[in-house]
Amino acid sequence: MTAPQDMQNGARFKTNKHGYVRVIDYFNTHTVIVFFENTGNIRAISAAKLRAGKLTDSTVAPESIMVGEKIESVKYGVLTIVAVESENVVLLKNDREEDVRLLMASVQKMLQKTGKSDGKEETLEAPSSLSALTKRNKKTKDVNTLLKKMLKDYGK
Repeated sequence: MTAPQDMQNGARFKTNKHGYVRVIDYFNTHTVIVFFENTGNIRAISAAKLRAGKLTDSTVAPESIMVGEKIESVKYGVLTIVAVESENVVLLKNDREEDVRLLMASVQKMLQKTGKSDGKEETLEAPSSLSALTKRNKKTKDVNTLLKKMLKDYGK
């Protein structure tokens, strides 16, 4: 099936919460394969949801989980997460009720240092089937980057 003009391979769309995605392959209106430019995660979505920007990146923690969490910073002391303002800016308050804005990546690093991160350390097995590959785990990111490299080199 030929893709519509706006769903051609390489087309770029802005999501509501997770930056930009790029179309990798278009099968039909129900199945469009895209990858997130900031994380490299690959997933399938319908064309209607893609056009509306209603995509979520499963590798990024939801905002509601992070709000209210306390982290310790060397520079600012104990900070409390108040809100996530945009796709990568986090609003925090310190003990003196002053606003502090940090990038999402720096907040996630601080969370990992304190041991409160969502990524629990456990031994993971290599996937043995396609269904095991589609389950979300740390190996999925490696597979996504490998698939992205394969698709980039396809046809050269």
